[in-house]
Amino acid sequence: MRSNEVAKTAGVTVRTLRHYHQLGLLPEPPRAANGYREYTAADLARVLRIKRLASLGFPLARIGALLEEMDAPTAAENDTDFASHNDPAAGAAPNASPLAALDELDRELALQIEALQEQRRTIAALKAERLSPDIPVRFGRAIRGIMGTPADTASHAALVVAAHLYGDREMAELERVAAQMQDTSLAASMESLDRRCAALAPDAPEAERAALVSESLEALAPLIDQFDIENWTREATKEEQLLEELANEPLNEAQRDVNERIERGIGDILQARAVEESSRS
Repeated sequence: MRSNEVAKTAGVTVRTLRHYHQLGLLPEPPRAANGYREYTAADLARVLRIKRLASLGFPLARIGALLEEMDAPTAAENDTDFASHNDPAAGAAPNASPLAALDELDRELALQIEALQEQRRTIAALKAERLSPDIPVRFGRAIRGIMGTPADTASHAALVVAAHLYGDREMAELERVAAQMQDTSLAASMESLDRRCAALAPDAPEAERAALVSESLEALAPLIDQFDIENWTREATKEEQLLEELANEPLNEAQRDVNERIERGIGDILQARAVEESSRS
């Protein structure tokens, strides 16, 4: 048989046969006088076995060794049916490698199924809650509770980076803040301050900036109570500095100044609390 005949009979493509040759799964038959490779019935059987094992989920990289184990003399001389593999009274099969490979594959598939089920649960949550699919569900829920859905691409980019960098400690803080933001009066106050900051002109006067900083720190008091002191008093990592640069990128000079002063104010408040707690302990 020629390659196209083998491929058609086996239900694969000629390109697949060449791939099997390249991987060493299928020996290349010699060429006949006419220059064509002549495949035998044994070659066809080999292709069908490879196809069958691949359909079960075995990677091609493992199939060659598995076929060798299945074809080893002990497999035929000490034939043991599959039922005896799980029967302690039957004793161990002299050549149990194919059965062991099936057991291993079954475990791997079970893990894949579990992972796929988790993916489906995640997708269901994203759809039901209309969360952005490019950030984790937990992070998306917390951010929605704090700021809703960011309107601009730059803000969303900062959130994507933050979601990647935040660990459990940062996430716990974020969720506490989101829970506190359920207070409608607090949410309204923060929205008003956000609008005022967004409306700041690049050359906004000092009096306007100072007033916005002062009012923001006063409004933030209930949220500051939810902040993790260590997150705000330790030295910022390079990644956190990058995140801050990304968040500040769309802001003008006055808006950046106000944000930086608010952050310093929060840090000073938390640092004072840390000193107070330390003196009491």
